[in-house]
Amino acid sequence: MTEIPEREDCPMSEPAPEPETPDRKENNEKDLSSASGSPPREPRQDDRNDRDPQSDPKDQDEPDDDDSLVERVQQEEESLRLRLISLQKLNGGSGPAAGRDWFGGPVTHVSDNAKSYGAGRDLYIVSSENLSVQTPPVPKEYVQRIRDSLVITKSQTALTDLLAVEPLLLLRGSPNTGRTTTAIAALLDVAKSCHRLMVQEDPSQVDVTHLERGTGYFLLADGSPWVTRLEEVADHLSDIATRSRCHIVILGRPNCDLPHRVVDHIQPVASEVFRKAFIHRLGDPNAWNTYKLDDHDIVSRLTDCQPAEAIHLASWLADGVQQDRDVAELLTKQPLFTHKRFREHLDKVPTRSGRCFLVSSAVLHELPEPVVSAAALDLVRQIHEENKEEEESDDTPVWEKLENWLSYSGISMASGDRRGEGRRVQLRNELAPMLLPMIWEELPAVRRHLYTWLHNLGESQDEHIRIKVAHAVGLLMTCDFDHIEKEFLNKWSRDSKVRPKQLAAWALEAAASDPGISDRVDALLSNWSRFGPYDQRTTAAISYGSRAVIRNLDKVLASFRQITRETKGYWLCDAVARSTADIYATDTARPIVAELARWARDDAFGGQLSSALALVRLGPLLHDGARPALADHCDKTDLVTLWSRSLELSLSTDEMTGQKSSLANRLWRLFADWMKEWDRRPSLRPILEGIFSTASTGSLRLRRTYQIYLLIWQQNGSISTQLFRYLIRILKDR
Repeated sequence: MTEIPEREDCPMSEPAPEPETPDRKENNEKDLSSASGSPPREPRQDDRNDRDPQSDPKDQDEPDDDDSLVERVQQEEESLRLRLISLQKLNGGSGPAAGRDWFGGPVTHVSDNAKSYGAGRDLYIVSSENLSVQTPPVPKEYVQRIRDSLVITKSQTALTDLLAVEPLLLLRGSPNTGRTTTAIAALLDVAKSCHRLMVQEDPSQVDVTHLERGTGYFLLADGSPWVTRLEEVADHLSDIATRSRCHIVILGRPNCDLPHRVVDHIQPVASEVFRKAFIHRLGDPNAWNTYKLDDHDIVSRLTDCQPAEAIHLASWLADGVQQDRDVAELLTKQPLFTHKRFREHLDKVPTRSGRCFLVSSAVLHELPEPVVSAAALDLVRQIHEENKEEEESDDTPVWEKLENWLSYSGISMASGDRRGEGRRVQLRNELAPMLLPMIWEELPAVRRHLYTWLHNLGESQDEHIRIKVAHAVGLLMTCDFDHIEKEFLNKWSRDSKVRPKQLAAWALEAAASDPGISDRVDALLSNWSRFGPYDQRTTAAISYGSRAVIRNLDKVLASFRQITRETKGYWLCDAVARSTADIYATDTARPIVAELARWARDDAFGGQLSSALALVRLGPLLHDGARPALADHCDKTDLVTLWSRSLELSLSTDEMTGQKSSLANRLWRLFADWMKEWDRRPSLRPILEGIFSTASTGSLRLRRTYQIYLLIWQQNGSISTQLFRYLIRILKDR
């Protein structure tokens, strides 16, 4: 604890090194108008074109007044809360998306700092390092599962036979049909072990040093840009495999082709996959007969199911019977059968309005019923207008329609927590992530109407509605990534306004929760942040504010650093600051504040502005438990640098950051809040002393500003006279 020395020679009347003349006093009052109550100024956000001043010297940022920055930060906190609730619902109600395996399967740490995700029959290995080539092994438990429960198919046999003479082959088939298992099984027959070959950009980066002699590798080609020159890539990898005495299997979609080196994947029968997986899960060869599964018509239940779904069901059922739960009850509640029940329900919904209510509920669930119903009717009208049809006949009385619309068992009404809140539309937890994709798959004719309707809803003034729309688009990305990217993300991310950029970012955070497409989300954001135009870089910065999107903190901070070095645009810097604050947590606090201090020290204006805007969000001493306190989890030297440079920036003549700006006003108010805690929070004292010590080596104008603020705080009782004298002495003695 730092003791404040008792000094008789440090008079209270030393706010400045020389007396104030009337003119000087007037000038200082003007400079410090934010402390005196003059309206702060900041740029407008959503009603102007936001252009990078490097490309547009005039930069059309217009000032705004009042404490709009404070209000915006409060709105951001509420938005974050709503997004986390929505993501939790999309994850089946079992927790926030960040850090959770979408499939509910185990997460295994493997070599090269990667993680292996078990997802039904297919395997996902997610990298956490920014390396150009990685080769994490398939974990032993998955290898054992494959050996115990493999359903041998003609494609698996053909692949094994051909690998005996070919160093590289293409296994062609659709995702989630067991391609990965088939490839691993074949590679294990011809190699000592199996690894996944992961390339960040191009397989031409792979050389013999990356491969281990006598090992098998599988490489996922789905959606990769290098698929367009697959033969060239295959020749390169084949040469590397031959020299390393390895084997490589490329997994591609049905439209891929590699003449004379391709095997078409044959999907194993789902019921056979289920039987073997169930027995393996329980470790009992007699498990099938023990639980009398032949009595439950498993074969017909699994009709049209993919192997991944069969594995998921087997695990679900095995875990349930181990808890002594009834088999019939478990099968009734199994989400994988929801699709089949949904098809049956569609045949029972005769009216277009009923189906539109189903669509509206799939997007806007958890919102008030009047909002969901109104949106459904808007969709009905839109379809009629776009198809130029007469109004469909529906003799059901208006006051009974809601009852008819609620005929689907997964949708219900819930009363509000307080009287007057009205009822809200709810979906069963397991149905929330499934209903909209099922509608998309089963009703292809409605897709173009759905897209237009979502675009219109996305323009709502209600942020909760916009969040729901964005997350719905994120779900649709699991159905057709490329088309949804073109229809929504490209348009939103290139829009000059902030709200469309937010929609794109929120859609990506929902999509990133699915390990099956998280690689593509990561690649898209990396491309936007590195090569995109100003608006797309802003969108990438907003997107990185979701912990569901982040897979490598160092990579994200490096992306932010690059953005802030290349721009002076206020709203791009503000987007970086908001995202930095949103990912700030106990485990990320120290590296984030170190990065902010680094930006503050650098000469780049964008970095200095971003760090100051982040400090505004992270600086409050009370966060209702949402964020850890800065002083308790960060390096003291970094905090001194961050505060000192931000307060110095506030004295600039720039309209957006200096003197009369909302940013300057908020920074000095926050600093005053820290000063008030000198006696109650001793941990703040070294930081505050360091800030004043740094100021003492600065310009005369900077020292005078600190002295005047100290005088204001001492006169209004924010700090004691003793503390005032002590800090004045620090400013004068250096």
